[in-house]
Amino acid sequence: MSKPTQTSQSAGKVLDVLAALLGHFANGLTPTDLVKTTGLDPSAITRYVATLEEKGFAERIPETGRIRPSVQLARHAVAILRSLDAAEERLQNLKQRLILGCGESELH
Repeated sequence: MSKPTQTSQSAGKVLDVLAALLGHFANGLTPTDLVKTTGLDPSAITRYVATLEEKGFAERIPETGRIRPSVQLARHAVAILRSLDAAEERLQNLKQRLILGCGESELH
């Protein structure tokens, strides 16, 4: 296994910050909360949050200044759920067709 590059380590830490935020959509977290949760130093948290904000994955709550996953990210999550629901429906339809098809061939 190859040694992680500095870029991949930084990306991993950005994702660690995002993971910490994911459970706190309603109230968000303060930078101090993120430091405590991730174990990263405050300057790193500032950089990683700025990256997440720049890319549309995190936002500040205007009234409190706390950081949360962005509404855009929540929309992506809803789109994923809808996609999974549609896939499940297609699988159920296919299953029904297979069951009905087997029943017809057994009758003949």
